[in-house]
Amino acid sequence: MKKSAFVFFTLTGLFKVVLCAQFGLNVHVPTKMTWSKARDYCREHHTDLSSINSQEEYEELFTSAGTQLQLSAWIGLYRDAKGTWKWSGGGAASYLNFTLDGASKDDNCVALAKKIDDKPAMNCEMNSLRFYCFQSSLVLVKENKTWEEAMEHCRRQDSNLVSLTSGSALTKTLQTIRRGQTDHVWTGLRYLAGSWLWVAGDKVTYQAWSQGETPQCPNMVRHCGALSVEEEHWVGHDCTSKLNFVCH
Repeated sequence: MKKSAFVFFTLTGLFKVVLCAQFGLNVHVPTKMTWSKARDYCREHHTDLSSINSQEEYEELFTSAGTQLQLSAWIGLYRDAKGTWKWSGGGAASYLNFTLDGASKDDNCVALAKKIDDKPAMNCEMNSLRFYCFQSSLVLVKENKTWEEAMEHCRRQDSNLVSLTSGSALTKTLQTIRRGQTDHVWTGLRYLAGSWLWVAGDKVTYQAWSQGETPQCPNMVRHCGALSVEEEHWVGHDCTSKLNFVCH
């Protein structure tokens, strides 16, 4: 599907617009709900509320949406109890092309329109708005396998263990693994010949290690990269551990 294309369809009585996005689809739901009810709806019927991690994703979500986005719609951005702006499925808000400075203490959720409002932060429960859901194309496999077994499983499905090559990839993967059954999930990260690499062939340029630094000489058994569900960072993990994993 081209970025400029739309798909219109009906599901559970709701008219929606589906737009292309990396790692899945963004689905516009024109039925009005509070932010928390919108999040619950997205988690039940899709993956989570939509996130935006780059200008390209912003354009994918909004530019092709026509008149539907002249009106504000919820996305997954919210302010947690510590005052940090985060995405509902996990991941920090590293990219914003709008300002949240000056948002009142009661305006803890974000809604965007094609023409950005000066104050996109709104009260989560006092406003009922349209919203965007993200439908992930990543596959969470809730089977406990070693890293090698997980890689073989993905490749039998003509895919590979997921490569987390950007903040967007990390956020979308965190949204996908929310219902996992292990504290960590396998990724395609592997330590070979003195360096870390993605087995799908991608270069390790983006970094999200738990200690903030790439493990240079990891313990022999910790040559496989896993994603911590709680800490939202990569860790070097024992390759023989049996974990859930993500194929892409």
